[in-house]
Amino acid sequence: MLTNNQLFRLAAPIFIETLLFMLLGVADIYMLSQYNDLAAGAVGAANQLINNLNLIFAIISAGTAVLVAQNVGAKNKLEIERVSSVSIVMNLCLGIAVSLPMLIWGRNILVLMGVTPDLMEHAADYIQIVGGALFLQALLNTAAVIIRSHGFTKQTMLISLGMNVLNIFGDAVLIFGLFGAPVLGAKGVAIATTTSRFLATIVAYSFLFKKVVPIEMFRHIFDKPKQVLKNLMKIGLPAALENMSYSISQTVVMSLILVSIGEVSYITRTYAWSICWFAFLFAIAIGQATQIMIGQSVGAKRIDEAYEIGLRNFRISFVLSLFTGLGLFLFGGNLIGLYTDNPQIIAIGAATLAVDAFLEPGRTFNIVFINGLRGAGDVIFPVVMAVISMWFFGVGAGYFFAVILGYGLPGFWFGFLLDEWIRGFSMFLRWKSKKWTNKSLV
Repeated sequence: MLTNNQLFRLAAPIFIETLLFMLLGVADIYMLSQYNDLAAGAVGAANQLINNLNLIFAIISAGTAVLVAQNVGAKNKLEIERVSSVSIVMNLCLGIAVSLPMLIWGRNILVLMGVTPDLMEHAADYIQIVGGALFLQALLNTAAVIIRSHGFTKQTMLISLGMNVLNIFGDAVLIFGLFGAPVLGAKGVAIATTTSRFLATIVAYSFLFKKVVPIEMFRHIFDKPKQVLKNLMKIGLPAALENMSYSISQTVVMSLILVSIGEVSYITRTYAWSICWFAFLFAIAIGQATQIMIGQSVGAKRIDEAYEIGLRNFRISFVLSLFTGLGLFLFGGNLIGLYTDNPQIIAIGAATLAVDAFLEPGRTFNIVFINGLRGAGDVIFPVVMAVISMWFFGVGAGYFFAVILGYGLPGFWFGFLLDEWIRGFSMFLRWKSKKWTNKSLV
């Protein structure tokens, strides 16, 4: 029986790892905000595109996480090696296919997204360097989910720690020209990010082949690869489409903000999002731990245990979200003030985070139960609800409140709030229905 102690053992390192990953982005934005508000906004725009592209790799990674966890529960070593070898090779190929266009046409794509000339001055170098090395992220993501699905969450946390220390040090040196280095601004952030990611990838694969799966597993790359790829896509494609729908909807909102309510609101959104990530950090950690726990329980045919795990982990996450929401409501203006002394940005940001305080408990429903459904192999229902709710409420209702009614950036956030609560409650009802109990691939 998987207990609260096991939840803590899995979730605590994931929490720290995710925190470190967020700090990687926040450190970039924070240091750039001290250098130039436009540079910070530019990196936010470029990262929106990069996040969308990372979802391509998530197709394979999401399927890998579920299949490896279920086979760990079923104690099927051969199938673990088959899945791992195929997923690494596939994501490497996808990574190269995505990196080359970013290297060559990154600037043109940002223009199509509506990035203004002032922002483009800083965003172009960033997208070409970080985007041109996205194959590293593809490889790192794949290694991390294989390692984590075996229960080695502490090890992936330590890899993230090393990557973040290197990245933050590199940021400081190359943004501000410390130790005689050139002052490179956004370009310096890109170089630091890519270098730290390269070193983290080397360490991750060293651990993977030494402690988790043997490098000889690649002899299975031609052992039923079509069946393995089919199973990866069966889980990974709907899971990625759900995340892709969210990310693309956010990209559309980003463009609407630039066009409809201006550059100041856009920069405020960049700062507000970097704070909101911290608000649902507990839910992300518990959600990912829930996916591992439920995947292993379903693989071992312990369905009643999996059901109780989902409900228990949600209750813990929901209580934590109430406390983080309260912090955003009370101290939102102070948090935005850490990034800038612009009174207009602080005022808009404080109002936006006040709305987010009520959004976070609803988001917890989605994060925990969607991860639970995914761990059990039930991936179609979440993506259908995502497409309907995100676009109707997150984009449509958000535009209505922000632009038509004139509430600006907080209006868009109210649309997000409606999406999270309506979609989240539907995930809760899906879990309670137990329609996911016959979706396992093991």
